[in-house]
Amino acid sequence: MSMITDYIWIGSYDDVCDDTMLNAWRINHVMCCANELPLRAGFPYSKERIGYKVPIVDNMADEKTMDRFLEGAAKLNEWISQGNRVIVHCMAGMSRSVSVVITYLMVYKGWSFRTSHDLVRLRRWQTDIYPGFMRVLEEIKRNPRHNQV
Repeated sequence: MSMITDYIWIGSYDDVCDDTMLNAWRINHVMCCANELPLRAGFPYSKERIGYKVPIVDNMADEKTMDRFLEGAAKLNEWISQGNRVIVHCMAGMSRSVSVVITYLMVYKGWSFRTSHDLVRLRRWQTDIYPGFMRVLEEIKRNPRHNQV
């Protein structure tokens, strides 16, 4: 589990199953970015946490991918604006979750793609974004309609 900002962590599925660690960091919201992982009451989140799922398919960038990244970024912005601490995860915490956090930093913080990517990579050494997702992230930053918050 890697702290990206004071309110955002990126982790793996194993990380979100570790209540001790989540409690230690006072993380109360969990965003699942893995299409293949079920999101239902009590799994893998405790009753003290709120979960949200952005169903992103691993290593596949299609017409829905940009919408999913933007959906995740919008939910992150909502939660963080309310002062919540959030862990964003996929299976390994290397690509899908990283891409959603980078989208949030670009769209809601106004950062460049390079600055956003560099910060996440610095704090989450496991970062290994699928090349198709990189193209989507670059398009999000290029297209001004996505940057209206």
